[in-house]
Amino acid sequence: MKLKLLLFFSVLAAVSGYTDTRTPAVQTLTEADAKAIIEQQVSEKEQREARRKAELAAVPTIKRRVIQKEGHQITINRVAPPAPKTAPAPISADKGKTRPLTPAEFEALMAAQPEHQSISLSVTAFGGEYSKILWRKPRSAEERSDAPGEFEIWTNVPLKYLTPISSFERDDVVYKYFGFGETISREDELRRSALAKERGFAYESRWQESPVDFTDGTAEYVVKSEEGRIPPELHEQMDALFGHYLENENRFKAAFQKGEALRKAREAYLKESPPEPNDVIINHWPISGGGAR
Repeated sequence: MKLKLLLFFSVLAAVSGYTDTRTPAVQTLTEADAKAIIEQQVSEKEQREARRKAELAAVPTIKRRVIQKEGHQITINRVAPPAPKTAPAPISADKGKTRPLTPAEFEALMAAQPEHQSISLSVTAFGGEYSKILWRKPRSAEERSDAPGEFEIWTNVPLKYLTPISSFERDDVVYKYFGFGETISREDELRRSALAKERGFAYESRWQESPVDFTDGTAEYVVKSEEGRIPPELHEQMDALFGHYLENENRFKAAFQKGEALRKAREAYLKESPPEPNDVIINHWPISGGGAR
């Protein structure tokens, strides 16, 4: 992956850019396919519930109580306690024993393990134009309390398809990141502002303009730092995260589109076929005195 470094004046510290190495476009989920998936899911759920009800109804009943509700009923059955499960066979003390590792073998095993790093961030994607990232540095006990712990990063990569929690491996490092994501569009903010003005309320738009003009056709990010003390792990983690995202953006986009298509299909199905109250069967037994009161 090609990397270039540009320096900016004052608070704009450094920008890294990548050539476009994204994966080929992935086929999106059609409305018809989404509808078929939802119908299949509903059918499978109904079958599971029917099998479970049949199992509960087949248990011999000692005492039964039926409660009538609007459109359905609740059946409460007192049944005999189930037979205790057979205890598993004892495991031989010698079974499963392994030879302890020698110090050299242990060191070799640990050396073969990839390095692990955690990334903590939040992302605000401004439409399909650019994004703002708040990156938080893990702080050690030895670090000065006045050292900057949060950094603001701007990028012309709209990270709207970045999943909140994920992990990936890159250059022999396993990165696990946890972050919150939000997408803000110009259209929605204009609509909110117009609606607030129409109703006599003040509304402050959440839209923010990028503090830097990015290079067209090149993915870049810029770190804002008034004191210029940017920890090296920030660039290491952002280079890894952007590389991973750009290479898999189309796959992330397809997953996002699939989720949205299924959500809309589920809403449409429930609107056309609202669920009706189902009869409920509850089997219970006392647990004291070996099942006797």
